[in-house]
Amino acid sequence: MENLCDVEGASVAYGVFTASTDIKDELITSLTSFLRIYSQGRDCLQRTSESFTLAVAQLHDMQEDIIKNESFQSLLSLLGGVSGAVCGGVTAGVLGALGAVNAATSPRFCGHINAVWATVGFIGSVFGGVVGGVFCGGVGGAVCAAAKVTGSPVPGVLRDVASFTIGGATGGAIGGIFGRTIGAAGGAFGCAFGTLFATRFSIFVVGNIMNHCKDSKEQKTKSKKENVMQKSRDFSESIKPLVNKLKTMKTVSNKMASDVVVHSVAAQTAKTLKSVITMVKTISDSQRTTDLPQFVSSVEDAARQGQKITEELEEMRAEVEKLLVSLSKH
Repeated sequence: MENLCDVEGASVAYGVFTASTDIKDELITSLTSFLRIYSQGRDCLQRTSESFTLAVAQLHDMQEDIIKNESFQSLLSLLGGVSGAVCGGVTAGVLGALGAVNAATSPRFCGHINAVWATVGFIGSVFGGVVGGVFCGGVGGAVCAAAKVTGSPVPGVLRDVASFTIGGATGGAIGGIFGRTIGAAGGAFGCAFGTLFATRFSIFVVGNIMNHCKDSKEQKTKSKKENVMQKSRDFSESIKPLVNKLKTMKTVSNKMASDVVVHSVAAQTAKTLKSVITMVKTISDSQRTTDLPQFVSSVEDAARQGQKITEELEEMRAEVEKLLVSLSKH
């Protein structure tokens, strides 16, 4: 690989050709064949280079969307809050009613009460459970969902203890305002368990959506990566005949290193072959990485090198045409 860069790169005037007639004929045949192959494959080479570059750009855009998807994260947090509020309100209301019944029928807890205060306590329990469940479930669901989507989930034990404690205190306070002892007891019971269930439910909903989106993104990313690699193979195939011919030209040029007339073409040949080898190595390295940003960075480098190769082949064509004109005069 290093030998490709050992040819002088200075541009010199074409002088007298001193090599033998056989080598001269071999060089002319090689140069003419290169021009023919390049002329036939020039448009295809340009298309495959542009297609490779476009595929890399699409993969880069997808990576940016994955990194900067703040609106989606906000939507998931909102969904966690809504699902938590609904689940909390319904669950806490039902459990608050059950808590009120248990409190009202427990002489040790409430003593002897009449039907009116039992009814008021029951209503207070349901109201405290529903209102507290909606509030605590909504806030808890949104907070836990936001923590999950940002990759820093709240530890399970801490989440459950906080949900149960805050929910119980909130439901008991609201229920006690309207239903006294029975309302406080039923509201605290319903809202504590309602908030606990609500936060777990919101995390379950958000987690399932995240997993589904993750699988979808991974599938799309895999498809884009495969498309990029296919485009890189297409480009490599399109330049393969030219690369083979460049290697032949380099071999012939090395046989007449003493002839100044071939120095410019030899230098351009070495430069182009070096670019090809660099691109192939970059693509090969990218196939061994599993990190998406690193893969994207590698194939972006390869795409830039591919564009550079097409430019250098055009320069090569110009140098070959000049050399053929010079050789025809000697």
